[in-house]
Amino acid sequence: MNKSVNKGISVLLATAVLASPLMLEPKAAYALSIEDVSADDTRVDKETEYTIEFEINKALSSGDSIFVRFPSEYSVDKKLKKSDVTLEDDDDDEISIDSVHVSKNVVEIEVDEKIQKGTVLTLTIDNITNPEDKGSYEIEVKTSAETSYKGEKITISKSSSSSSSSSSKGDFEASPSSKNAEDAISLTLGKFNLSSKSKLKKGKYIYVNFPSKDMLPKSISKSDVKVNGYKPDYVSILDSDSIRIEVPSGADGDSYIKLEFTSAAGIVNPSKPDKYYSYEVEYDSKEYKSKDVEITNTSHTPFSVSLSDSSAGARTSYTFDVDLSNKLGSNAEIEFEFPSGVTVPPVLTSNSVTINGAQVTNVSVLGNKVYFRTPYGFTSTNRASIKFAFEGYLTAPITAGTYTVTAKIDNKTYKSKEFQVSGVTPPVAVDNTLATVGLTRATASTPAGISIGIKAMGAPIVRNQGFIEVVLPVGFRVPAYLPANTVTVNGVAASFVGVRGQNLIIIPAQDIPAKTAAQVNIAETAGIVNPATPGVYSIGVYNSEERGLLFSRPATIVALNGVSFKQNVASFTKAGKTTGLAVAPYTVNGNTLMPTTFFRDALGFSISYTKTTAKVVSGNTVMQFKVGSNVATVNGKNVTLPAAVQLKNNVPTLPLKTITERTGYKIIYVNGNYTVYK
Repeated sequence: MNKSVNKGISVLLATAVLASPLMLEPKAAYALSIEDVSADDTRVDKETEYTIEFEINKALSSGDSIFVRFPSEYSVDKKLKKSDVTLEDDDDDEISIDSVHVSKNVVEIEVDEKIQKGTVLTLTIDNITNPEDKGSYEIEVKTSAETSYKGEKITISKSSSSSSSSSSKGDFEASPSSKNAEDAISLTLGKFNLSSKSKLKKGKYIYVNFPSKDMLPKSISKSDVKVNGYKPDYVSILDSDSIRIEVPSGADGDSYIKLEFTSAAGIVNPSKPDKYYSYEVEYDSKEYKSKDVEITNTSHTPFSVSLSDSSAGARTSYTFDVDLSNKLGSNAEIEFEFPSGVTVPPVLTSNSVTINGAQVTNVSVLGNKVYFRTPYGFTSTNRASIKFAFEGYLTAPITAGTYTVTAKIDNKTYKSKEFQVSGVTPPVAVDNTLATVGLTRATASTPAGISIGIKAMGAPIVRNQGFIEVVLPVGFRVPAYLPANTVTVNGVAASFVGVRGQNLIIIPAQDIPAKTAAQVNIAETAGIVNPATPGVYSIGVYNSEERGLLFSRPATIVALNGVSFKQNVASFTKAGKTTGLAVAPYTVNGNTLMPTTFFRDALGFSISYTKTTAKVVSGNTVMQFKVGSNVATVNGKNVTLPAAVQLKNNVPTLPLKTITERTGYKIIYVNGNYTVYK
């Protein structure tokens, strides 16, 4: 589990360069370097997770790959998934992975974002089975930017006959100041003797692996640690469960180790009770394991929950009164996880959440979890009263029953008391088979409005509380924010519009009773853009009061050379360019009439016309019309028109549908918006 000091050496080299006129040989700057390879379980024939820390010295772009080659003695799961692999940078930020592939014993990880040169990466791969024989094995890594692999060896040991028995014997005592789960503790590890001929040496590192990933703070001050009674020169957090301590000069030459951490170090007990927690100390490639430590149930008292309206699905405020195990100060991290069925809006403002009456900071939402921090200048206290205001648009769970809330406050977990939610009338059966979804523009890569005609709601939508959810498929570009005035429900601007990925959460400003229709219009100015690839896309519609999909409808996206225009507007748009028309399109008895020039300028047909006649030619199809007549000739045969030809602005206007049907064109029509395409 030990980590290389490569990164620290880089800092020292940089300092040396600044202080010296000598120049470093640049060749090594182009080599990938492995800092550490470790496994959660290094016993033979065990399926485990591997962690590989390495520095890249050539930048990677989205689409580039990282390759990890395991020796032939290993077994690598051929169905390895993205969820089995994580990749983090040296700031512990997760890097997006596009895909994972396995070929023989090589795992290829394709990254989905750019990674800067010089980044130290931590890669974890699960479902790797160790060799059947003990020994030293080399794990190799390269990227798309390298032609050869770099390797680091790991030792696989013989399987223990009883891990719990081995752990209970242990090499040393681990003594936390408390055995309650999540309590802040002081901790003593040892004293224990090193293996024969091994002695501490100033500047070398001691590695401590903690039994759980929720025990360590973000940093530990060296003044809160002692090695054999002496303060170390350097202490660093390597990852979520391990630290590195530099041997101080006072301990140089000692043949034993005793580590002491004060309560100010910020270490806490694991969050889950268990009888078999153990610590590992590694020095000079030798691991020492502690005797088992039992962690008992948390001493936290469940906190109370109050709702202003406990009806199922009702908009409500929440108040939580929490007794804390430790004092809480400013800028402390807090997380609340609401139960399934609670509607948490995708955006919460700081003025919707308070702690002890003070407005919190840095509010963010991820699913049903809300994250925030205590404000600067917050008075340290052992009690927290946290309120989510009614104006935050949270709701009670949509189903009657008993629920709890989980809070994580300053890295400690607290559970709420149970609270009750009462029932509501179940939805009634409605028929939405004739419900509609349409785009105001159907051409690819074009800003478009959306018209949604819901024939009936099965349950009432309460204004400023319930919502209508529109799910746009991948390909549509959805802005991160939609102004409420760009969306109307039954002609009234929405109270609030939230964006959650491809989903639009529309909260109406008026009540919508059950069994009544709802017309939702999203304006083109909202900023939604059609997919770049022509095809048929499915748009789904849901609401907050009914389970499952209300309905979905196909939306056809046509190539950018399709022609869009609006009723009563004297222009058309093609390939992003708008061109004027002599006459605005209009309807007669439900039939759309277009100026003769449209068929030339927009569709490329040959035309000729006078004040009394018009001729349109497309390929081998010749159509002739007379002003005032509802009969035309198509290739010499009479055809009855749905409306008589008219004269507007000295230009004959012709029935659109008659011409498109005979020339292979199709029409998409949504609320006065047309798209003609082939």
